[in-house]
Amino acid sequence: MISAKRFLAALWAITFLAAAPAFGQATVRLGVENHDSAQPVEITSEELSLNQQGGTATFTGGVIVGQGDLVMTCERMVVEYGSGDTGGNEIRIIRMFGGVTFAGPTEAAESDEAVYTLADETIVLTGNVLVTQGATALSSDRLTYNLASGAGQMEGRVKTILNPGSN
Repeated sequence: MISAKRFLAALWAITFLAAAPAFGQATVRLGVENHDSAQPVEITSEELSLNQQGGTATFTGGVIVGQGDLVMTCERMVVEYGSGDTGGNEIRIIRMFGGVTFAGPTEAAESDEAVYTLADETIVLTGNVLVTQGATALSSDRLTYNLASGAGQMEGRVKTILNPGSN
């Protein structure tokens, strides 16, 4: 079973980017630096709806997820869960909709939607993807990041802006 703390740490992984300039398609390496995933996770929203039979928890209205210096926001977040190997509930897929942002102290990522599939440890950001790290910015239609391999792939009209002499 993957805990909410591990999930949040994985989501933050997409905000730490090192990439080379590319157009059309880009392979990127991502990593989490100095983040303590053992810190408490706080989720705030206007509303929470649970569907025990359907196995979903839906957070709506200005959803804010925080852990230490890291913050994620979106308009709606749906957590899909089911019975795990140990008999307890296990998070399977987390879907985020509407103005999805991930922000650390100096890095940020934005998209229209994001889906984290825990079984294959993959986070996919789609729609108006924008990743910034310092003076570097990348945009595309889609970013797929594999937590197991630590590799990311940006696809669909990839644009990179590098500012020489900046960190």
